[in-house]
Amino acid sequence: MDLKIDRNSCVPVYQQIARKLEEKIVSGELADGFKLPPERRLADEIGVHRNTVIKAYDMLITEGLVVVSREKPKGYFVKAAQDTQKFGKRFFPLEKAFRYEFRKAEKTFNDVYWKSEKEEGISFGGMVMDRQLNPVEGMEHVVAKIFDYSEKGSMEGFYDETERLRENICRLLTEQNIYVTPKNIQILAESNQIISYLMMLYLREGDCIVAESPMVPDNFSIFYNRGIHVVGIPMEDDGMRMDMLEEAIRQYKPKFIYTLPNYHNPTGTTMSLKKRQTLLKLANDYNVPIIEEDYQWDFAYEKRLPSLYTLDTNKLVIYVYSFTLIFPYMMKMGYAVGPADLIDMMGYALSIDETAVSGIGQYFLNEYIHSGQYENHVKVVQKVYKAKLDLLCQELDKIADKGISYKKPKGGLLLWCTLTDDINERALCKRAAEKGVLLVPGWVFYESNKKKRGHIRLCFSNVTDDQICRGIRLLGQALDECREITIN
Repeated sequence: MDLKIDRNSCVPVYQQIARKLEEKIVSGELADGFKLPPERRLADEIGVHRNTVIKAYDMLITEGLVVVSREKPKGYFVKAAQDTQKFGKRFFPLEKAFRYEFRKAEKTFNDVYWKSEKEEGISFGGMVMDRQLNPVEGMEHVVAKIFDYSEKGSMEGFYDETERLRENICRLLTEQNIYVTPKNIQILAESNQIISYLMMLYLREGDCIVAESPMVPDNFSIFYNRGIHVVGIPMEDDGMRMDMLEEAIRQYKPKFIYTLPNYHNPTGTTMSLKKRQTLLKLANDYNVPIIEEDYQWDFAYEKRLPSLYTLDTNKLVIYVYSFTLIFPYMMKMGYAVGPADLIDMMGYALSIDETAVSGIGQYFLNEYIHSGQYENHVKVVQKVYKAKLDLLCQELDKIADKGISYKKPKGGLLLWCTLTDDINERALCKRAAEKGVLLVPGWVFYESNKKKRGHIRLCFSNVTDDQICRGIRLLGQALDECREITIN
């Protein structure tokens, strides 16, 4: 069987074997019922260990493309992938190009998020903003400007607003000691879109990045479904382990380092100044650019540390921010800050794709920043959420003897909680849901969910003070019930 393996690729060999076989199955080259070569025979043909082939076959079995028979006829057999052929032969090239694997972790995470949008129950699940903190009251006059049929409402007017927003962003960035010009800023809809464009422009299938682990499933999927290998670096109390980061850089030669140094999601960790400096030195020594995502920047409850972009003297950092958490979600707006040539490339890609950023959002945001209301709103939000975090920690302290602990973050909207070994996090989330309390289990944040357990993430962005008190009381009851199950 002709399976060409790239020994220099960052993608593990077993995954390469599985993907090559998948392509042959989906294309029909390996028909339904076809018997795959025995493990040892295929291993000898490719020149790998038998266990590597076993892992590849197991991966295909999990995906429902292969079945194994332990009785005569024994072996591995292709199972018809009916779902993958539903478009018919005419649309096969499109289907092959768009290969998206909806992983269990991502599905669970998204289910929790959308349930968080509903008003029933108490949600510590998705990062949904409190609509009581509406930042656009008193902005009705902007609507008239949006629907102005004069020259201001033309394409030229839209372009003017985009340039104006770049200038306003430059002004906001000076508060972080980031001094740039509009040519260093590219505006997009949100941070995930920015990262997607960076991957499209600079990475190819089989390339590698390194990132902090645990990691938000949505972000992991951006890389995973483009065939990009993600090497996770474990976290410590002050950021990712730098010794393991350097080892990973040497071994895998990644194209990017992806990091959330401020209030990391899901752990809430803030990277120390020393580690920020070490990270920048490693990036420079090995010539690996950094993607610094900072969408929780505005939710700081203690003195902020300088961003990686501020500390960078070698133009290796791309700073990514989204207004999604501080401005109405429907007016999606984010931006990337980087070297002018990179920003030009992103702008060109956007123009080719004819990707349009919300004109309504730009109008509103410009007026809000220009009037000074934006900065005032940030101060109000910081005060409200700091009080919510303090209350949440106070309530958790009351049930600390039930097998749950945490490290209070310096900012952000999340609390990463550790469970004792006698608490099953899946059972806990189920028990809590039965009581009307929505949690996020920690396993969804690990790309290999069988290896990591014993955590839950609490998001306090859309709960009232009363819901925090009642929710943690009910969580305490769920913890007791889970412990009883373990003892019995």
